Amino acid sequence: MEQSNSKIGEIMKMKLDQKVPSIPFNQVWNKYKNGNRKILGLRRVIAIPSMALIALVFLTLVGFKFTAIVDKTDYPFIGDQQVIGKWQAVDLVKNIDDFSPDNKTTQVDLDLNELVFLNKGETLGSFNNGNGNLAPIALTWTQGLIINKQEKTAGMYEIKDIDGMPYLFFEFKGGDYTYWHMKPYYCVLKKVDNLDYSNYKVTSTEDKIDFPFVNDPAIIGEWQSVDCVRTMDQFEPGVTYYPGDLFLTKLVFSENGVLSAYNSENKFPEGFYTWTNGLVLSMHNKTASKYEIKELKGDTYLFFEWKSGDYTFRGMQPAYYVLKKVK
Repeated sequence: MEQSNSKIGEIMKMKLDQKVPSIPFNQVWNKYKNGNRKILGLRRVIAIPSMALIALVFLTLVGFKFTAIVDKTDYPFIGDQQVIGKWQAVDLVKNIDDFSPDNKTTQVDLDLNELVFLNKGETLGSFNNGNGNLAPIALTWTQGLIINKQEKTAGMYEIKDIDGMPYLFFEFKGGDYTYWHMKPYYCVLKKVDNLDYSNYKVTSTEDKIDFPFVNDPAIIGEWQSVDCVRTMDQFEPGVTYYPGDLFLTKLVFSENGVLSAYNSENKFPEGFYTWTNGLVLSMHNKTASKYEIKELKGDTYLFFEWKSGDYTFRGMQPAYYVLKKVK
């Protein structure tokens, strides 16, 4: 099991490290039309002035290519003993000097709950919309920087002593920064402890997976990914909610529960997934993901629960990959 998971980890890393930084503008714009923007779990609805809206629509019509910002992320690791330990998220501010321990700037809850800095540049995190357990996250760090190699961002961090308590300020470079070229906000975290969490035992969710095979002739065939959405109702044919490249690109369902999964560069290890009527099963990460087939505007679509680490380790609700039947 560990060897298979390692192979999948290598596949994911290869895919994410090769993510194309330039995406069509209409993909970004459609994402904004379909839902609120999210900055480190902070959802904010942005009112766009009418002239700006006209300009955005014009750019969409002419096929403008919106280039995402890509930071340098290949920094050598340099330790920083001050940052080791657990930090609790308390605020999100436009400028460091805007923060006051007695007056919270953010008026809505942050999804991020805790961030733990481990030795050698690794991190753990917990989220309020999950089960609250600490689990590995995509961030790494080196002295003065918090790095996300998946999103190709490197945000500066600074530790300040305020009223005798250490606070960490780090630039959160989400979609506002990468796609809209806006100045990043600062996430503010308060020091909880200085403990070394290197041996922390991560707990995971395991589904019941010992289901007998039941045939479903409608699922047989090849399906290509077209979108990834939070809920099935969010999907609209012809409109892309998810900006950038999708990790999962294709599923091929064959007789007797055989299922092959692909990303743009690789095929998942043989037998990583199997299927039975209504479910995609994984022996490797012990998940049973529901699927549903829908006819929309003359095409056949498959909605497939994507049970990634957000589900297995962090207890979050799975998103849905949307795949269109092509064969």
